[in-house]
Amino acid sequence: MSNNIIAFIPARSGSKSISDKNIKLLGGKPLMVWSIQSALESGFQRVIVSTDSKEYVKIARKWGADVLIRPQSLAGDKTSMLEVLQHEVPRIEPKPDFVFLMQATNPFRKKQHIKLAISMLVNYADKYDSVISVERVPEKWNPYAMILETGIGKGIIFSKLKGMKQKISSLFTGKKYQGPLLSGYPISERMTRRQDLPPCWLPTGSVYLFKTENLSKGSIYGERVMLLETEPEININSQKDFQIAVEFYGQHEVLSNYVK
Repeated sequence: MSNNIIAFIPARSGSKSISDKNIKLLGGKPLMVWSIQSALESGFQRVIVSTDSKEYVKIARKWGADVLIRPQSLAGDKTSMLEVLQHEVPRIEPKPDFVFLMQATNPFRKKQHIKLAISMLVNYADKYDSVISVERVPEKWNPYAMILETGIGKGIIFSKLKGMKQKISSLFTGKKYQGPLLSGYPISERMTRRQDLPPCWLPTGSVYLFKTENLSKGSIYGERVMLLETEPEININSQKDFQIAVEFYGQHEVLSNYVK
């Protein structure tokens, strides 16, 4: 794999949902090691872990990753991923053209998706700024059918008003939609016919590949985002999620079909 594409794994030590989540053992190895190994086995020449913990540094290096020591000011639970990337990526030499963000909370990311995402963006870099993996939202959870509580009563998130495509597009382009997107439309505007519901997707968290230059423009995604639709994946953000991952590992101890 070209040296101008790096794998970047953020792994701060603080976690409220699960203590030391990023190094909690899953299948006998620390959680972040799953992403390190996935990157190395996918052919990345540079795998970089950003952390604020000396213990995490030792683990990352033991498993073959390079390390950036993150300042404590960027290790809080309110620090955005964009802030971390804007600080850390410019410190990497030689400067990469593309960054593959690998969250440690997605241990079972497939190698085929990694390679496909890279092929998609590298081959169409003149037309797109990033690739993210998404799963299709089931009709039952389509946001156009949902009802929410607003300051003036119950309403809906999206309505049948014109300009629907513009609103959907704004979610992925990063351009701010100026209309009342989340202010709550009257329930009478709710879509009731299944056939009228537009397709919607939700990021899975396993693939975030983007041009490095996006960061200087104030975005991870850029304005032109390519979607890589995959099946639902395990994303560990709670104790329940971790137990699901443990059970999944137990059922698929030989993971060749899930990480290749």
